[in-house]
Amino acid sequence: MCLAVVAVQVLGAEPAAAASISAQVFPASYLPDHLPAKSLSAPCPAGQRVLGGGALTAGGVHAIITELQPIHTAGGDSLKVSVAADQFGISVAWGFQVFPFCAAVPAALNVQIETHTNLPTSTENDQAVSRCRLGTVIGVGGKIDHGNGQVNLSFFTNSSGDFPTGSAASAQEDDDGFAGTYTVTSYTVCAQPIEFGDFQQFKIWFVTNGSSVTSTPNDPTCPSGMHLTGLAGGTATPGTHLQIIEPNRTVAPNAAHFVSQSSVGPIGNSWIEEATIFCAK
Repeated sequence: MCLAVVAVQVLGAEPAAAASISAQVFPASYLPDHLPAKSLSAPCPAGQRVLGGGALTAGGVHAIITELQPIHTAGGDSLKVSVAADQFGISVAWGFQVFPFCAAVPAALNVQIETHTNLPTSTENDQAVSRCRLGTVIGVGGKIDHGNGQVNLSFFTNSSGDFPTGSAASAQEDDDGFAGTYTVTSYTVCAQPIEFGDFQQFKIWFVTNGSSVTSTPNDPTCPSGMHLTGLAGGTATPGTHLQIIEPNRTVAPNAAHFVSQSSVGPIGNSWIEEATIFCAK
């Protein structure tokens, strides 16, 4: 049984007018195999910037997203996703999908990807924070290295107010712990506004006491005339993790679907999924 509680935050002063950012999603699929860990980079078309993105695992509750990294290079932009099986493994062939949000971006928006990597740790949880030097958040990402599928990854902005200026990649060991040392990296995609209200952030929280929670039928949706640039979300309870974070369509997406599940954790106890979308005119 799920109870959805909706809260909206308007991000006041960000990127330019409606035609300035019109994102499109260019999905890529990792075909099923039996490898315990795998990665795939989905490129943006030549000349377009990656703004953010999402991923979907197709391996059951023991498939863990360990990386969602927006990448900008002189040779082109892409979104890299890595997924790993947890300590229980996955007996069948399994794969995943990658959803990069790409767009031709005016230079005036000064789109930048900020990043920060924490020192290696063996603590139960850790959070790496990266902040915009200019502008506001339009997309996020994160990565956990050496977590062996036993450290769950979430993505949160640094503010619940109108003007998030950074994001955190949050790492949480599963409910039976992890004996190793892991490293967390955060990525924040930033842009400067041209007009007030060019960017908005919307958050929804879902509460469940079951083994999974889905944003359906209340998938977070951009207001009329706005479209997605990026997604964020996750859980903060050990043993729960984000399984699906995907747009509703590839051309001018305006809503997103989120699913979190419990693989080693609190079935029967209440836990929360946070879903965040970034929208632009």
